[in-house]
Amino acid sequence: MTQYRIILIALTTLCLRGFSQTPDALPAKVSHAEPIYFDLIRDLGARKGERELNIGIGMTSTRSYTAHTYLVEYEFAPLNRLGLEIELPLAFYSPVSKENAAGLHAHSGIEGIKTAVQYSFFVSEKLQTTMAAGYIFESKQGPNLLRRRGGLHNPFMIIAKKWGSQFHSLIYAGPSFERDTEYKRQKTSWLVNANVHYTLPGTRNFVGIETNEKIDHHHFEMIVRPQVKMALSATTSLGLALGIPAGVHDTHLDFLLRWVYEARKKVK
Repeated sequence: MTQYRIILIALTTLCLRGFSQTPDALPAKVSHAEPIYFDLIRDLGARKGERELNIGIGMTSTRSYTAHTYLVEYEFAPLNRLGLEIELPLAFYSPVSKENAAGLHAHSGIEGIKTAVQYSFFVSEKLQTTMAAGYIFESKQGPNLLRRRGGLHNPFMIIAKKWGSQFHSLIYAGPSFERDTEYKRQKTSWLVNANVHYTLPGTRNFVGIETNEKIDHHHFEMIVRPQVKMALSATTSLGLALGIPAGVHDTHLDFLLRWVYEARKKVK
């Protein structure tokens, strides 16, 4: 029984410490550079009340079609270290030829609704390191908005490390379970995203490399995304990522332009 008493005392102490904090006390947070293409669900170590709006415009070129993509994304933190996100992705497909049009199964319009949650369970200012876990669910829509044609589930882990004052590294990894009810297919793969960024001294601007890897039944695909982010004001910034495929045979270049508005927290 002694060990249970020790655990109970430890949990009670942690709860009392949490409730004894003054309203103005802020939890520890490390500033990490966030990738442009596969961005995070709110900042790592998010603080209660943080909000962010993203609007993205992109294009992907393949052998059979060109996709013009758009996204509207809203992120917010209802509690310290907890981030939530809802995203509405849209895509419009143009076949390269009439032959490609006959075999094109993608539907133009709203692709679905993406929802996500992320919790930073380890934040160390001393180590300049943050670890987080989360879950993404994205529904897949057919030509009729009332008709779902499957969905994607992606639990994930994130480890981010800041090296000195300018260099940042981050790795995102987790399985992806995708089901297509229209064609009765189910696919399991692993997603691994590795990032290295350099922030310019005294600014929020950065340059970096983001890599998006997908491992599926001994098949490996990777897209390398050089990117840059520039602060336009105290609350807005603009990011650009270019996609260069490596091991992806049917995809050519792509790009994503992301406008970010981060609302200032109200001072009580």
